[in-house]
Amino acid sequence: MEDDDTAGPLATDERDEPFDPSTIRDPLPQPLLSWRRLAIVAILGVAVLCLYIAGRSAGDSDPVASDSSSAIASYQPAPGGRVLRQSEVGVVLEDGYDGRITIDGVAIPEEQMVGAIDPSNPEYDPEAGPRPNNKSVVKYQPGPGKAVTEYDTGSVEITIRYWRIADGPETATSTTYTVSVF
Repeated sequence: MEDDDTAGPLATDERDEPFDPSTIRDPLPQPLLSWRRLAIVAILGVAVLCLYIAGRSAGDSDPVASDSSSAIASYQPAPGGRVLRQSEVGVVLEDGYDGRITIDGVAIPEEQMVGAIDPSNPEYDPEAGPRPNNKSVVKYQPGPGKAVTEYDTGSVEITIRYWRIADGPETATSTTYTVSVF
């Protein structure tokens, strides 16, 4: 019979004695504060801190305007926030206000703003305009065939011109802020 070089579950040593499992030793106890454990905890702490900072700097999509005299109820995204190249940007004004949006110097036609009714739609009323029910929503989302098809990567300047509907656009106030596009 040939010798088998593979060791089976009951491997024997050179003296052909059976293996004794009681000779297995437990590993040495590790100190509570080893360098390895400290490094792992530090790495996890840095990862959690990075996630926290990233979440805080992403910008709140619905912050309340800090200027109490402003008619701006919320920004999307917040000034200084970050957006994708085809994200919706703009503001929501208090009821009774209307406005327009300009992106990097390009005035956005009212017909291209978020919530506008297409003039070819049978529900379009020329007297009420393209945004009869959502005048206070001054937002824009780029797309094909629009004034801005997509934002350039980097800093984008957004100007909101707004006014009380009863007073008319001659009394408009403007605010400008920037967002980062990635």
